[in-house]
Amino acid sequence: MWQRIKQSPDWRYIAVIIPLMIVLQAIGPEYFRFERDWMSSGQVWRLISAHWVHVGWMHLLLNALALMICVSLTTPGWSARRWLVTTLTMGLGISILVMLFNPEINDYAGHSGILYGLYVLGGISLFPRDRLIAVLVIAAIVIKILMEQFSFYDFNTGELIGARVIVDAHLYGLLMAIAIALVWSIYTYTMNQGSTEQSN
Repeated sequence: MWQRIKQSPDWRYIAVIIPLMIVLQAIGPEYFRFERDWMSSGQVWRLISAHWVHVGWMHLLLNALALMICVSLTTPGWSARRWLVTTLTMGLGISILVMLFNPEINDYAGHSGILYGLYVLGGISLFPRDRLIAVLVIAAIVIKILMEQFSFYDFNTGELIGARVIVDAHLYGLLMAIAIALVWSIYTYTMNQGSTEQSN
């Protein structure tokens, strides 16, 4: 495991982010979770910090395991900066979408919205190396979100974590992943075009 952490930027991210989640949870999620009343009084950091605390320790454990599975399956190989920019952007975007389109939600905590986005972005990164696994990962996420949105099946996750699951956060994670993938594709294409012109 230590060798894997030293060799992989993905596992180095996990080695930092999961202990950070544990520390924030131990301090108290009430200081970091999304709460409309507190944000209206200027505590805007909750837009981001909400995604790194959880409603309880079981919630944190499930999301930590899901993050490790995501990295194991997709091995995106992102730099530390790309991990940081991607997760912060998704967290902020999800919170803004919740504020705009879910006025009934007064408080929110959890990494799952970001996780859904990471599975999709990880699948996209994996596609050139293993198309079958990449397609299966992305398809599984999309199907689960559709099932949640149209109430095809109750996964009973809420009973396990002891709180209502905010399924729209999963949808917003998917939408943010699509937006980030498009921006990254445009950026990469532009950089490649610039390099081609310089070499000519």
